[in-house]
Amino acid sequence: MKIDKVYVLGAPGSGKTFLAKKLSKILGIEHFDLDDIFWEKKYSVKRSDEEREKLLQKITKKKQWIAEGVYVSWTNEVIKNSNLVIWLDSPSHVLMWRVLNRYFQRKENFKDTMMLLNSIKEYKQNNQDGYKQHRKLIESHEVDFVYIKSKDEVDNFLKNFLKKMK
Repeated sequence: MKIDKVYVLGAPGSGKTFLAKKLSKILGIEHFDLDDIFWEKKYSVKRSDEEREKLLQKITKKKQWIAEGVYVSWTNEVIKNSNLVIWLDSPSHVLMWRVLNRYFQRKENFKDTMMLLNSIKEYKQNNQDGYKQHRKLIESHEVDFVYIKSKDEVDNFLKNFLKKMK
């Protein structure tokens, strides 16, 4: 199977950016953070639906890409055009620890960190967003799909992925 269009999704703190960057380096394919598509100014100014759609189409029309994000309602085209979808689904306490750790290490904005922590809390509790919507989105398309629940599984996936690429 040719892997040249990859979508990594999951809750905040799940390791989407980490994995997408690793895959980008392994495959030599550009990585796109969907936060950069959604936000004109991170966590404060959203792009219009039209602008977001244009930017997303630019990505999905490329021959190769790796996209990562938490979004559900507007990412149908990303999954539809992917030939591999990776869902990172760590336990909530791990996600919260990672986001808090990021806050202290990178000196990120407190308000933004609290917003991310609230998103994690709601991820598996809210029927309209997050977990259940990710599952529905994946199930609505026939794509190769990998479900990863821990850092060890990420490491094993990368190790096996590297073996297949050699």
